[in-house]
Amino acid sequence: MRLSAKELEQMKSVDIGAVAPESLPDVSGMTFDNALSRKERITRFLQIVKNPYCFCIGGVGVQIEFSESGPSLQDTLTDYLIRQKSGL
Repeated sequence: MRLSAKELEQMKSVDIGAVAPESLPDVSGMTFDNALSRKERITRFLQIVKNPYCFCIGGVGVQIEFSESGPSLQDTLTDYLIRQKSGL
């Protein structure tokens, strides 16, 4: 699945406050098959979510934003999971 820069910009510009959470795909039960290649996992995620910037987790609408100079999503999620495991 290949998205154009224009499509990504449109997805990024969605106003989460104007979207009903129940209309978004809920990813709370989503699992990833590590036997698949990274490209295949990303493709499956995009097929399910449709918009990687805007989806639902447990009935709550979530909008993802990335900073050019910030940490990677993987680093941020890793830090979060370590804090959760530590009870912080």
